[in-house]
Formats: sequence, structure tokens, C-alpha cells
Amino acid sequence: MLKGLFNASKKYQRMTTILAVGDDHDDLRLLTNTLEISGYRVYAVDDVATAVSLLTEVEMPDLFIADFRNPEVDGTEFIRRLNVRYGKASLAPVIFLLDSVEDEQVAHAMGVKDIIAKPVNVEALLQCVKSAVAQS
Repeated sequence: MLKGLFNASKKYQRMTTILAVGDDHDDLRLLTNTLEISGYRVYAVDDVATAVSLLTEVEMPDLFIADFRNPEVDGTEFIRRLNVRYGKASLAPVIFLLDSVEDEQVAHAMGVKDIIAKPVNVEALLQCVKSAVAQS
């Protein structure tokens, strides 16, 4: 009756976690749905304060995806807050969603893992996430 329920040859594989931060609910919903369907665990929040607070309740995610131009806090300040609280060495890679070329230059200067232009292309998103997770 229980035959096949447990397969000793399969190793437990922890689900990759992503913290997505953005004020655009449509973008956040697209990110969440796309990534969850692709097998990632996604914590989606609409502001930086909630993201930082959530990090006290869950393990450090494997990846951050954040909107660079958030009305409350821009990407530069988001990274600064995370570095101050958790230290640069322990911080997971960050991918920013960008609106402009100027944002791209600033993001790369900050050492951001990768960028995704808005509007979000699902294939580009998945490739970027897969690459970032593989390299972390």
C-alpha cells in the first residue's frame, strides 16, 4: 500500500526562494505567477519596509527582484538598507526591474546581478532568474 511513497534514491531539494518587491500590482502579480508556475517560492510585497520586516521572519531568500523606481524607496536605498542590516557578503543576488537606461547605469554601478527592462518579458525574466540562481 505504501510502496513507492518514499523513494530513498531521490534527494530532498529545497525550493529556491525569491523576494519580489514592487509597487505596481500588475507587475508583482506577473512576477509571482510566472515564478511560482516555474517552481520557485515567491514572497511578494509592495514596499521596502515590508520586505525588510519579512526578512526577520523567513530565511534569506536566494534572490531579490525589486522595482528600481519605487515611490517609497529607490533601488539604491533598498540595497543600502539590506547591506546595513545583513552585510554585503551574506546578501542574495539582486535583479532590478528598470524603466530607463539611466537606471541601468546606476544599477550596474551598485553591483546588481542583472536587470530586466519594463515591461517585463516572461522569457527574459525566467532566463535571468535561472542564471542568477545558478551563479549564487
